Amino acid sequence: MSAKVGTGGEPLVAVICEVPLLAEALAASLEGIAQIRSFPAELEDLEGLLRSLEPDAIVVDTEAQAAAGAPFAREAHVPLVHVLIRQGELRVLRNGEWESRDNGKGASPEAIRNLLVAGIFGRQPT
Repeated sequence: MSAKVGTGGEPLVAVICEVPLLAEALAASLEGIAQIRSFPAELEDLEGLLRSLEPDAIVVDTEAQAAAGAPFAREAHVPLVHVLIRQGELRVLRNGEWESRDNGKGASPEAIRNLLVAGIFGRQPT
């Protein structure tokens, strides 16, 4: 997958979140690896936004945005990570199906970063 123009050669990650601290933590965790663009979870027409932005990966923290982003992620073959903050869990859309990811680190920025790096750079997370 190629990085988007105008991002300094780094992959572009769209973070659609209800909790702004998530985007800030991911920006720090992905510094030097990927560029973050964050948007509020209350957005209408997330699929249209994603088609316009063409991110290399997507992170969401609400069920509604996970469902809204899934069609684009499937079609574009980009990783979609759903962060369930209250449960401290992660779900990844892989091969069109949601998978819970238990990596022993919960929903930490580093755990999310690792899933994104695996998805963006071609290796599926295990």
